[in-house]
Amino acid sequence: MSAMRASPAAVARESAIFAVSEMRATHTWRTYLFGWLLRLMLQTIFFSLVAGYFGTRMTRQYALVGNAVVLGCLESMIVVLMMAQERSTGTLPLLATAPTSHVPIYLGRGLHWMASGLLSSTLALVILPPALGVPLPWPRAALALPLLALVCVTSYCYGCVLGAVGLRYMSVVWLLLNLGYLPIMTFCGVNVPVSFWPLPLRVIAEIVPVTHGLMAVRGVLSGAPAATVLGQAALEVLVGIGWLTVAWFALARVVRQGIAAGTLEFGG
Repeated sequence: MSAMRASPAAVARESAIFAVSEMRATHTWRTYLFGWLLRLMLQTIFFSLVAGYFGTRMTRQYALVGNAVVLGCLESMIVVLMMAQERSTGTLPLLATAPTSHVPIYLGRGLHWMASGLLSSTLALVILPPALGVPLPWPRAALALPLLALVCVTSYCYGCVLGAVGLRYMSVVWLLLNLGYLPIMTFCGVNVPVSFWPLPLRVIAEIVPVTHGLMAVRGVLSGAPAATVLGQAALEVLVGIGWLTVAWFALARVVRQGIAAGTLEFGG
């Protein structure tokens, strides 16, 4: 049986192939560019213009940067729905009996949305600021682009935790996605500084994705010392590792309990 186990490299390769295939089945280039991507750009523009209306040019830039970065979080967290889909279509038992650990398979379930989120955030940060009259300090701003990838990864790990809960409680999958994403957009410094909120909310913001990654992006754009930027990026990495660890054990537990109880059936 051990000889039949797929290697991590094989699992990663098949996950990537599946991700590309599923994205191609979900969108054509027209629906992606003029439907999905345009919708995300308009969302970013909307919040930026509202912020500028009630504030100053700097307020508009603050909201624009925050909403551009959080797009990566929004798309990466669609993995919550992708995981639930495995149970609703009845493929969960097959994945659980595959000749490898089921956990890496689930963790790779929404890679295409993480890649899409990185593309959306990058395009929003590059295209929209000059269009809205708040250009970024290029070429220094290019140093912020790798931080977008970091935010997408940590958000994906966070989404995998919620996805594990969704596998257990199928009826609340959409609730998990929305209640997981909207507080991040509200309390993690996207439109207003984290310091604006009461202490309990600031503490929560410290342990969820985006907060420190976004601070690092803002640090790059404002010319903050490298130590400050790297410190915030390191904290974002730690947040991601924490959520990945929780996701790993949560997914293992959900499937293990399902096998023991014989409940890995179609979800409802």
